[in-house]
Amino acid sequence: MAARYDLIKCINAGPAHKVWKLKVRVIKLWTIFYFAKSGMKAPIEMVVLDEEGDTIQCTVKDIFVPIFEGLLAEGNVYVVTNFGVALNTIKFKPTRHEFRIHFKRDTIVRPVQDSSVPLNGFNFVPFKTIQSESKEDGYLVDVIGQLASKGNLVEFTRDGKPSSYITIELDDLEGGQKLRVTLWQSFAFELLKYLEEHPSLTYVVILQMGKMKFYSGVMGVSNTNYNSKLFINVEFPAARDFFARVNKLDPVDGQGIMPLVCGQPVSDEEDFLRLSVYKTIADIKEHNQDAVFVTAGTIKEVETEFGWWYKGCKKCRRGLRELDKKYFCPNCIRDYGFYEPRYIIHIRVIDHTDAASFVLFDGEAAKFLGVSAKDLRQSCVTKGVEKNSCPEEIHKLRDIKFIFKVQLKMRNLNSYEPYVIHVLRMTNENSLVSAFLDKYNPDTGLLSHENSELLSLSTGPYNTSKACESEPTPSPAVDEKHNSKILGAKKHIEEIGEESVSSKSKKGKWVVVED
Repeated sequence: MAARYDLIKCINAGPAHKVWKLKVRVIKLWTIFYFAKSGMKAPIEMVVLDEEGDTIQCTVKDIFVPIFEGLLAEGNVYVVTNFGVALNTIKFKPTRHEFRIHFKRDTIVRPVQDSSVPLNGFNFVPFKTIQSESKEDGYLVDVIGQLASKGNLVEFTRDGKPSSYITIELDDLEGGQKLRVTLWQSFAFELLKYLEEHPSLTYVVILQMGKMKFYSGVMGVSNTNYNSKLFINVEFPAARDFFARVNKLDPVDGQGIMPLVCGQPVSDEEDFLRLSVYKTIADIKEHNQDAVFVTAGTIKEVETEFGWWYKGCKKCRRGLRELDKKYFCPNCIRDYGFYEPRYIIHIRVIDHTDAASFVLFDGEAAKFLGVSAKDLRQSCVTKGVEKNSCPEEIHKLRDIKFIFKVQLKMRNLNSYEPYVIHVLRMTNENSLVSAFLDKYNPDTGLLSHENSELLSLSTGPYNTSKACESEPTPSPAVDEKHNSKILGAKKHIEEIGEESVSSKSKKGKWVVVED
């Protein structure tokens, strides 16, 4: 009588006395030495696959590693019984299964020979699906495509350690946008070695268990340090099927690998009208996860109480800490005798649904103001403008309609606004704004008188000189909210800072701003 095995899709956390029995293939095995305790083995992580192609993650804790490390090997098939099951709560999940398996001291692992279990558990995600995502999902994805273009190997030093990456573009032959894939370290070297040793007109690339990552505001994929696997021109059925599709193309469509200019930015038109997800300001504020959206609105106020510049590191853009008449950069880990003024401007933006505070950083602010924060700060000093005053030039942003690309980040800054909204990109180019409004057709009618904030922001005169003066003492009715908001903004400046997303930047980088 044939043995009966449980299926991975049936695995759950209850009842506690349930004894599961699986027949699975190990498709990925790795150890995370970073988490190894003194005198202990590093934990073992695995992704296993059953005969129906479903996957689940397995963990062998450090105290049990000596029991199983000589038995487990990637690619082998095992019958596994008597293990624990718990929710999978890790940040990057190599499978979409809700649970993960924990080996116990008395877990039984028996090697078997069985060809009924597939060699690979690919679950390819269409490129359009990835590029339509508005947030970096914690689930890892599999992608397959023809290598369409390739950049140069980029080598640099991070925290004193050498690092490198290469950027490629894959075409899934569906007629849509090509997918940008970043390969780091050994993955980059593996690709370059294969291309050198196996000259060919066509390369079919599979990246298994890659993570979704924004690149200049557009979603792409990159390998992870531990989970990912790279396959090039392999004989797997999925690759053969893809090759068959490539062979049906006209010869003119198969012109080999084109050079990829990695610093080439995505155009405003492409980004705002085709690649990004539109939300109204009200919808953005109701969203409860980190995400990226495009929206349209008018800047009605510059929130001067939060300042307009910070003391930045000239080398890495991070905020500097002033200590004993020197400026310490926590990123460069060194003292400087100078700083670089950089913009950080809080603006109040309104559309037909609501209003919200956006944070505008150095690159976009300087582009639209036409002056750097350094030069504007020097001008203020020369004119004798009070230290905490807001220069009139900042208010040139007021009453202009923009389309924005923004990043929503959930942060417990205060009880009134548990999020920050960073401006990644913005434009007020007339034809692009018109095309945007025509596409999404937001209601441009009169503002509702039921929303007092919208009403107050959209009517009444504005006195620039008064806006640059110190804020009046809040009335008792609004004192708590006002103070909470200011404290929240200061915490935001200290903890988050700017994401550099200028069109010339090859890789966005967080900076911490501390005044």
